[in-house]
Amino acid sequence: MNSLPLLEMKQIHKSFFGVKVLDDVSLTARAGEVLELLGENGAGKSTLIKILNGDYQMDSGEISIEGERVIFREPYDAEAKGIHMIYQEQHYVPELSVAENLMLGNLPTRGGLIGRWTVDWNRMRALAAERLQVLNLKIDPDSKMKDLTVVERQIVEIVKALSAEARIIVMDEPTAALTPPEVERLFQIIEDLKQRNVAVIYISHRLDEVFRIAQRVTVLRDGRHVATRPIEELTLASVVELMVGRAVESHHSETTMPDASAPVLEVNRLTRYGVFEDVSLTVRAGEIVGIFGLMGSGQIPLTQSIFGAEPVDEGTITVNGQAAAIRSPQDAQRAGIGFVPIDRKVNGIVKGQSVRNNITLSNWRELAQAGFFRQKREKEHVQRWVEALAIRMAGGSEVPIRFLSGGNQQKAILARWLEADAKVLILNEPTWGVDVGARADIYDQLEKLAQQGLAVLVVSSDIQEILAISHRILTLYRGRLTGEFVRASATQEQLLAAAAGKTA
Repeated sequence: MNSLPLLEMKQIHKSFFGVKVLDDVSLTARAGEVLELLGENGAGKSTLIKILNGDYQMDSGEISIEGERVIFREPYDAEAKGIHMIYQEQHYVPELSVAENLMLGNLPTRGGLIGRWTVDWNRMRALAAERLQVLNLKIDPDSKMKDLTVVERQIVEIVKALSAEARIIVMDEPTAALTPPEVERLFQIIEDLKQRNVAVIYISHRLDEVFRIAQRVTVLRDGRHVATRPIEELTLASVVELMVGRAVESHHSETTMPDASAPVLEVNRLTRYGVFEDVSLTVRAGEIVGIFGLMGSGQIPLTQSIFGAEPVDEGTITVNGQAAAIRSPQDAQRAGIGFVPIDRKVNGIVKGQSVRNNITLSNWRELAQAGFFRQKREKEHVQRWVEALAIRMAGGSEVPIRFLSGGNQQKAILARWLEADAKVLILNEPTWGVDVGARADIYDQLEKLAQQGLAVLVVSSDIQEILAISHRILTLYRGRLTGEFVRASATQEQLLAAAAGKTA
């Protein structure tokens, strides 16, 4: 391995609206290594990589590529130096083919006076096939991007980066939506990148991955560089302590079943043809029921249908013993059901609105009296939830919610449904993209809410999360329930087998 770092970022400073986001942060990446960049949400990771990509301009500091100082004013400048970003929210044109996405911006033409304006489709497919073959990939260049799996789309992004002779690839939460076999496939690709002397900067909240693929770890906390260590010098506990500044105990090693009570939510033989079929479940007051299934098993559409966001063909829903005719989210809200979507940035928050407005969004009628909105009461309600859920934000509840970290945005959505006095709370991937500290906070809050009598239904593809927070666990395979387990006796092996369609 070359002793000279391929990339050096020295003493980077950056502030937004007078708030210091990065304070004297340094980072190095070497050819042929995976550098894990870790930190809680709000630690400065995203800002740092956006400075590296030319999306943001640093206030002061220095960036060097193999000892040569560079200035990136826009992403094109970074790309010209061999830097390529693969963000969690992938960037591709879904209706175009793999070949077209790979060659986008550089489509080959036929040549000549007239031909230079005509795409050479045969050559485009041939070039795409060559580039896919570099990593021995069996992906049809003519397939539409929308028809690929998540991991295949990410691999196409990696191939595109290699085609552009990328020397540094930044991966932001690349495994967030992947099944275990897909994760293994991605790790094999990363190992191949190392052999090609590509430097990989890897960002993930799944800390078990750190010890699988990283050679070194750089940790940021509150916008400052805390440590850079070889992986051999670290343990899971020490990594967590570096990230949060304190030891975080393993959560919910023992979860006790709540006292038996009447069901708050009853779903009876709910069916949406081709998506899920004959699903029946109950959630009692004070109970957290987890649904575990591999991606595409129908768990997300199931919760959307319970909330009225998607239609059903058969089945009934009952809340507190009363039949609920739920044909829209408004019907669900009136029945006392709250819903936290998987894509909180798209469907969970109103980005341009303040934290205050987002929290009271579902309860504004209750805050009005005689046609007048009572702002003082609204602020009191918001402050109560900010304190109760420990929502961290710079600038108070008037700050736009888009500036909050993912974990704090998730807490604000929880506050919205608590403010609306929901009796049932449905959460999809509650800690997706959330750091370890905020994850522990959310687990604690869910446990407290259950103890206060809330009925909680959680969907998660993280098997450890499901085992940590659930009292009962249901498994789903191809839209059908395949098992029910009590947390005290459930094992990962049992859940994975049932989620793969195997029955005892």
